[in-house]
Amino acid sequence: MKKGRITRNSEYRQVFASGASVVTRGLVLYRVENGQKENRAGFVVSKKNGNAVIRNRIKRLCKEAYRYYANELTKGYDLVFIARAPAAKFDFTQAATEMERILKRGGLFKVISGKN
Repeated sequence: MKKGRITRNSEYRQVFASGASVVTRGLVLYRVENGQKENRAGFVVSKKNGNAVIRNRIKRLCKEAYRYYANELTKGYDLVFIARAPAAKFDFTQAATEMERILKRGGLFKVISGKN
């Protein structure tokens, strides 16, 4: 099993059933506390978003954008990111901006005391 990843269908279903959702233009985030010392992330791209090449490109961009912010996040969550139709047109900068926006809306960035 890959470390830090949600891989099983049952794990995805559990996050969808009991998780809170946050929405931006290009992504939907479901999050639920997992009681562990690390975050686990899963990525979903529907066939509505395009053919296999496009879907895999969206997943790669989202995974890399998530990895870019992963160390700044509060630990102990299962996160599932669902790409919406506009994600098919993203380049890395747009994907990273959208990832930052949805993680902020989800309240997942660590609060550093002493900084405003």
